Amino acid sequence: MPVYEPTIILKPERVQIAGTARVDSFVKIEGGFGVTVGACAHICSFAHINIGGGEVVIGRHVGIASGAKILAGSNRPDGLSMSSVSPQEMQRVERTRTVLHDYSCVGTNAVILPGVMVGEGAVVGAGAVVTADVPPWTIVAGVPAQVIGKRTPTQELA
Repeated sequence: MPVYEPTIILKPERVQIAGTARVDSFVKIEGGFGVTVGACAHICSFAHINIGGGEVVIGRHVGIASGAKILAGSNRPDGLSMSSVSPQEMQRVERTRTVLHDYSCVGTNAVILPGVMVGEGAVVGAGAVVTADVPPWTIVAGVPAQVIGKRTPTQELA
């Protein structure tokens, strides 16, 4: 499994990366409650995985482009402080499970918010902000992301 340096992996004991996956230089992966990266998944440079420390599941053959941000947790606005370095009792952090299903793709600088499910084969356009689940084999783009098309695989699924 190629993980190119420099890469930052926080709580590496909670991160599982398949042997055929690839993680490029300058990626940050936060272990949080767990990160799983499936076979033949590719995480490009400058991506940040598991912001907020929940759980992120990245399926097989998933592409995550440069600068993409995958969140699985966030400070809630009803806490006194939203700074992660404030004492725990001052914060209200909500952690979730964010899933990128097999064959999905997240474009450059796209943001996937906590708890979102990106369906099998779905494509998230560059710069999109995904606030809700993305149906399988659809293409979304924009802020907030909206369906702009469908995708049809031309080969048998592996």
